[in-house]
Formats: sequence, structure tokens, C-alpha cells
Amino acid sequence: MRRLPGRSATAAAAALLVLSGALAACAGPQGGAGGAGGADKKSGAAICPAAGTKGTIKIGMSSPLAVFAPLLLGIQTGAFDKAGIDVEIQKIPSAESLPLVARGQLDAQMTSLSSAHFNTLKDKVDVRWIVPMDDQQKIPAGTPVPGYWSRKDVVGSATSPDLSKLKGAKVSTPTGGTGVSGLILDTALSKVGLGIKDVKLSPPLVGPDALNALANGAVTAAWISAPLEVEAAKNPDLVPIAGYAPGVTGTAIMAGRGLLDRPEVAVKFVQVLSKVTTQYLKGDYRKNPETVRLLAAAEEVDKSTIEKSALLAFDPSFSMEGTEKFADDLQAFALKRGELEYDKPLDSAGLIDARFTEAAASCASVVK
Repeated sequence: MRRLPGRSATAAAAALLVLSGALAACAGPQGGAGGAGGADKKSGAAICPAAGTKGTIKIGMSSPLAVFAPLLLGIQTGAFDKAGIDVEIQKIPSAESLPLVARGQLDAQMTSLSSAHFNTLKDKVDVRWIVPMDDQQKIPAGTPVPGYWSRKDVVGSATSPDLSKLKGAKVSTPTGGTGVSGLILDTALSKVGLGIKDVKLSPPLVGPDALNALANGAVTAAWISAPLEVEAAKNPDLVPIAGYAPGVTGTAIMAGRGLLDRPEVAVKFVQVLSKVTTQYLKGDYRKNPETVRLLAAAEEVDKSTIEKSALLAFDPSFSMEGTEKFADDLQAFALKRGELEYDKPLDSAGLIDARFTEAAASCASVVK
């Protein structure tokens, strides 16, 4: 794997400023400019890779998060290299990588589905959800997991927290209440007759800043991202109150024309993801010393952090089942919040392309 040079703040700002122009200029099949070479019309059976299929895939990724484990393992183990797929990672925030994907300067981004992706759909830009990552399992209440945490003196016990106590409280989300984290908060509050509108959203806090603000009382609840739930669990005054619902989480590989127009390369890429997931992420991988070693190196954390982190589940087939409903629900929330550039829901199916995962499962594997 090769890492691309970091981008300056000026360049990042410029990318954001030209996003609207990039979206208009990169109109996809619906706008008549995408699908070069008829790639979009090829069926899953017609895009099976060969043993000699090779290519470079440039991916934007904010940081090496635990939910990106299949991609991280494919890089860390050299599995992509062995398959002839050169994966280049550019470490930049999702908001900055999306314009680059739209313009073809990146082939894809490893991210979470967001309002910005729906706006690309509205502008007929070819950015598609081609691979989901983790598959959230049902977990007992009170289990220390990434998600929203609060304090015992406010909501009570971890097993049955009273979220009605959050009415009017200051809450931190990593996105200011937009996107998946905002939807999770709104859904959790709806169970006690409240909604995201009934809390005071603080300026976005992420990483250690969110945990510190929660611990010192600067906020009443905050989104604690992996692997910081391990640290949060050490504080007896903090309790988990809301997290991902079972099923699709919205963690996604969003591909642009740079990858969509090379479907055989994309399918081989998915076959590598499937291979490393089967080999290293089956069952409780936290008890597999080799997996722990590889993930610790890839995520740039101590091995003990991997061993104590919440167990994630990854489906080697990377089935797209449930992605359309997830997208529909997120779009509805974003519309209600006024986050989108339109006021009537679009067909979320236009944002999703399941051919690659279906072909990866049905084509003969060419990954050794």
C-alpha cells in the first residue's frame, strides 16, 4: 500500500468550495454523462474478474477506525497487493474526500452515509454505495459500545437509562446532529416522546474531546467513538444510552466513476475483503492473537484496546440487503432536519449498486 501525500488546509478548503461545481460537472447516467463504456449496464455475471485483473484504487479515509476492519486487514496483510490491487489511502475527512470522488481524483471513500451523498444523488453525480461494512448485532442494554453515553446521576442505570432526563440537556454529536449519529439520537429520544429538537446540541466534539467533555460535565451526553468506549467503561459514572440498531449501520464504501467504470477491479477488491473477513474476523476475533496483532497495527492502537473493544460483526458476503431501507430512513430524517438541497424524497435505490457484492459472491474467486 502507498499513502498519498497529505493535502494542505488551503487545498482542502478549495475542494469544499468547488463541491457544488464538481457535482454539476460530474453528472451520471441519469444526467447523460456517466457510465463511460457502458459499465453501468453490465450485469453481475458480466463483471467477473480474471486472475490477471489488476488496478490501483485510491480511497479517502478519515482515520483507521475499527468499523473499517476488512479494508484495514486487506492492506495490513498484503492481501490486496497479492491480488494485484494497489490500494492507496489518502487520510482526509469525508467532507473533503467526497468532492475528490465526484471529480474522479479519488476512486472511492471509506465513510458513513451522509446528507452530502443524497445531495450528490439530486445532482445526478455518480457516487454509489457499493459495499457495506459492519453488521450490527443485537446487544444487551448497558453493553459498553460506541454510541451515545451519559452520566448515572442524570439518566440512572446503564441497563434501563431514563432518556427523558435529557430534555433540554446539552448533547454533543460528531456531526452537529446531522447524518447517522443524529438519526440514532432522534430515534432513541423518540422512545420517551422526545426528539433531537428537544436537546441542545453543542458544537461537534470528537475523539478524546467528547469523552473529556462528558466526564467533566461540559455536556450531559456525547457520542463516544471506537475505541474510546473502552476508556468510557472505566469511569463508573458514565453509562451507554444509545447506539446502532441491529443490521446496516451506514458504514460504507462509496465509489465514484473511477471505480464504477472498472467493475472487474471492483469485484476483485470485494473478493479480497471477503477473504480477509473470513480468515480474520469470524466469531470473537478479539481472542485470535494474530487478528489482534494485525488490527492493533492497522488501527494504530495497543493490542489491549482491540481485546477490550466492543465486538463487531462483519458478513463475508457483504450483502447489500437492508441498505436501501437504511438509506430511505436516513433521507427522511435529513429532510425533516432541512439538511438536503431538495424537499421531496428521491429514490434511494439510485444511490446503491449491489452488482459488485453480488458478483463477488457468484463469480469464481480469483483471489488466492
